[in-house]
Amino acid sequence: MVTSVSSEPRRRQLPEPERVEELVRRLRQVPDRQRRFSVTPAQARRVHGIRPELLAALTAAGVPHVGAGDERLYDAYDLGNAALHLGRLSVQRRSMRAWAKAWRTALDQAPGHRVQVISSCPAPGHPGPCRYGVLLGGRRRQVVGPAAEARLGDLQVAPALRDWPRFPPALKELLQEVADIGFFLLPEAVRWDLEFMWRTRMSDCGGAAAWLVHEGGRRGLESRFSFGLLVAPPYSTPHCWAEFRVDGVWMPVDPLLVRALNQWGGLDPDAFPPDETPGALFHRLTDRFTKVVSHGGIWAQVSLPTERAG
Repeated sequence: MVTSVSSEPRRRQLPEPERVEELVRRLRQVPDRQRRFSVTPAQARRVHGIRPELLAALTAAGVPHVGAGDERLYDAYDLGNAALHLGRLSVQRRSMRAWAKAWRTALDQAPGHRVQVISSCPAPGHPGPCRYGVLLGGRRRQVVGPAAEARLGDLQVAPALRDWPRFPPALKELLQEVADIGFFLLPEAVRWDLEFMWRTRMSDCGGAAAWLVHEGGRRGLESRFSFGLLVAPPYSTPHCWAEFRVDGVWMPVDPLLVRALNQWGGLDPDAFPPDETPGALFHRLTDRFTKVVSHGGIWAQVSLPTERAG
């Protein structure tokens, strides 16, 4: 028997209205003054995987926007969160799949990596050469480069530890405090606001890391804040996390990231629970949040192409 296949594209079922409404209710807890309305409906589909019918449902539920019809503009954080929490194959979700794969690979092969640092001038047309400040080797170095596609250096990332210490009971107890904090992409002014985190139960890895370091220190745990790279081919990304000294080893801790990879990256929660260190993914650069590349005192966009060494 021959089964015919329809040439009509398969329409993805919309999530339940209650689920969309609850998500929008949570998103609206971010103050409107922190929104930047710059994403068109076409970009919502291309970048975030949000098709017109889902965008219409989000709009009807009250997701913030400006304009009307095809001229509507949305906030990139709102749409990024909608794509993650409603199961769309967005840029962020593809990245999480790559991060999960990198973690699994590290456990099997423990590879090192080569990370290129590429940037562009944030204010092109100025007199004189472009002088970039690049965070390499634990300090910011000045590198002269072109205005576009400036290749500013390489980072050689050694293989991470494969046998980390186990989390002690006091650290597991600390992690339970943030067990019900949901992972959300948040604008800069909100992500570090701990009152916002506890009131809304929303945070990203940076805000949660700041609280874990502060509260861990208050409880007598040796802790430190870390900024560096989440290293995963084909592109690494800047990232923040907490570290705790356990049995003489500084151990990265990032329960929100691990839960996000469980939920959206396809990482098995039984094999990779939130009280497991994702240290195999991280390369520490410094002890404070900053940018990898600056230019004349202005933060510059950075691209971090990554390949396995050897």
